[in-house]
Amino acid sequence: MAAGKNFVSDILCSMGFVSVDADSLAHDAVDICTKKIVDEFSSLAREKGIELLDSDGKIIRRNLGALIFTDPELVRRQENIVFPQIAAMFDSFLDAHRGSDVVVNATVLYKMPILIKKMDAVIFVTAPSFVRFFRARKRDGLPAGQILDRFRMQKNLFAKYKKSHADTLKVRNTGSKKSLERRLEKILSELKNRMGNAKWNKKEHCGF
Repeated sequence: MAAGKNFVSDILCSMGFVSVDADSLAHDAVDICTKKIVDEFSSLAREKGIELLDSDGKIIRRNLGALIFTDPELVRRQENIVFPQIAAMFDSFLDAHRGSDVVVNATVLYKMPILIKKMDAVIFVTAPSFVRFFRARKRDGLPAGQILDRFRMQKNLFAKYKKSHADTLKVRNTGSKKSLERRLEKILSELKNRMGNAKWNKKEHCGF
């Protein structure tokens, strides 16, 4: 959270990639799966006095987050509802961009083996916790407790990606944009060498 994934995605797009934002897919998936989500969590929400739907019948995402993000089991139940929908939408995006280099802007891709198998590599974006905390406060305006809860839910992410057997490379988002661009160029050069120039030039890979 707030490590700079969007920033890195924008830089890669300036290098010729096309990007799909997993958060945007997730938001659309939540809208599509609203009834299933309400059926799953309405009883618990009533117990805690939390409204899940706004006046238009749409999920209030901040309230849903407050309800589930302190409990890994609740998060897992939510993911079981929305992940299949996200996977279908992602496949549609790939079909529409065959022949392009694709970057997937995502946080918990390791939880979706069916998608991570489509990736040639994972670029893991990181930054110090205190930097991420203040970025999140400025960007999202969430209470400090909610931010820290989400940080706790995302502990040891790098190790989880390594366990997924994805080719995972870490980039630290500190310093200037120019220094970050140089780090990304170095990573892409390394991946190009690993994969072979012929494959890269033919754009046969699905992306990152």
